[in-house]
Amino acid sequence: MIGGRSVSGFVITYNEQEGLRDCLDSMKWVDELVVVDSYSQDATCEIAGEYTDKIIRREFAGYVAQTRFAFEQTTCEWVLWLDADEALTQQAAGEIHSWLAQPRQVEYDGFAFPRKTYFVDRWIKHGGWYPQHKVRFVRREAARLMGQEPHPEFVVEGRVKKLKGDILHFSFPGGIVEYAQRSATFAEAAARARRARGKRASLLRLVLNPPFAFTRSYLLRLGILDGVPGLAVAVGTAYHRFIRELRLWELQHADDPPAFEPADPGRQQSAS
Repeated sequence: MIGGRSVSGFVITYNEQEGLRDCLDSMKWVDELVVVDSYSQDATCEIAGEYTDKIIRREFAGYVAQTRFAFEQTTCEWVLWLDADEALTQQAAGEIHSWLAQPRQVEYDGFAFPRKTYFVDRWIKHGGWYPQHKVRFVRREAARLMGQEPHPEFVVEGRVKKLKGDILHFSFPGGIVEYAQRSATFAEAAARARRARGKRASLLRLVLNPPFAFTRSYLLRLGILDGVPGLAVAVGTAYHRFIRELRLWELQHADDPPAFEPADPGRQQSAS
């Protein structure tokens, strides 16, 4: 407890043994730590057990629903959320501690951190990947866990302050191949979510969105300054948009098959 304020932390997991310790180490100061695991088949739960006894095993229900469920299991006044491949820097944690310990002059209901991603061989600092301010520390009663698949997010009813300390993101340890695979996975989830909301595919979006996404990431947002990894980020962003729109088109046509046209009996007879 800091400044009389209690803090919960939570994370959702599935086969996260490689980087989970870094994540949980950066949250070990919280009063309550909740881990919701989707039946991992590696040492994830054993590692989590070194930090908390509040481990809940639950079938994966989608990124938004699973993250919301984990949030709902927390009980403290303030809540910190990290993904299993993220870690809070000492600077970011220090800013939280400093604010909680101070007498209240300006009240906030949420805090956003810049998230910095390590990709291939460097920290990506452009292309729209940095700074990505993520609201991850909230007053529980002022926040809801919302978002559209596959991107959950906190929605805060009140004032949100941007902090300077980073959240470090180690999302693609497998490099380019894992990035491409995960982009396709996220595109699939996004397409299904859009279809469930009644969205329909558009040939114009399919043609224009991918090149626009590449141009914005690589040129307008200076991804070119990140070298070859910056080029990979821009291409991956365009690839995600293309697969998302194409899958939406495919799902739409699976739901709305062409009308059956009965054969012409006269033509059948003449053909025989």
